[in-house]
Amino acid sequence: MTQLILDAANQITGYTQNDQQAAWDGVRLVPAPEGFNPALLAHYTAKVAKGKTTITLNADAALAAAKAARCSQIKDEAARLIAATDWKLQRAQERDAAGWGSLAEIDQVLTEREAIRQSSNAAELAANALTDINAVQAFTWSVDVPVPAPNRLTRGQFLDRFTREETAAILAAADANASLKAWVMRLENSDWIKPAEATPGLQALEIAGLIQPGRAAAILA
Repeated sequence: MTQLILDAANQITGYTQNDQQAAWDGVRLVPAPEGFNPALLAHYTAKVAKGKTTITLNADAALAAAKAARCSQIKDEAARLIAATDWKLQRAQERDAAGWGSLAEIDQVLTEREAIRQSSNAAELAANALTDINAVQAFTWSVDVPVPAPNRLTRGQFLDRFTREETAAILAAADANASLKAWVMRLENSDWIKPAEATPGLQALEIAGLIQPGRAAAILA
């Protein structure tokens, strides 16, 4: 039988199933209430009236504490899942650097890691929406939020989508156009290209007549 340990000031200091602790000086034991949850010990209080001890649980504080604890656990679980993919990311990056792999392999791992993050965020929201302490403590989650792979190209992949004639025309025009030269220099210093960010520049190339109408969309397709 679980019993709560009360000090001389009737403060709950712990719990036990060993009746021998009743012999300790300055403490006494009272039966734990039905449904006693040791993890929420700090939120139980004892009140003595007319020689009778009543144990109550601060339900609101206990629920908030349970949610905080479960969300902290979810963060730790997500961190462990992400850490378990470190070797995949390192392998993909090394293969890409050596020319054996591709940016797509790296992005596949990054997508997996982001799915863990977004799923854990969703799990925390779901846990915080619960109103029952037992449900909060029993709450489980999985990596179930779909995440699209990053939409990006390596600089080489992007440049390969221009014809030789287009590339030559752009480089020649850049010598006399500061804005275009700045765009080319930025491209030269980028490891990879986000199509959405490249769109305005490509549209400007169409307007300038350096690539044919419709080519911007074709290059980014």
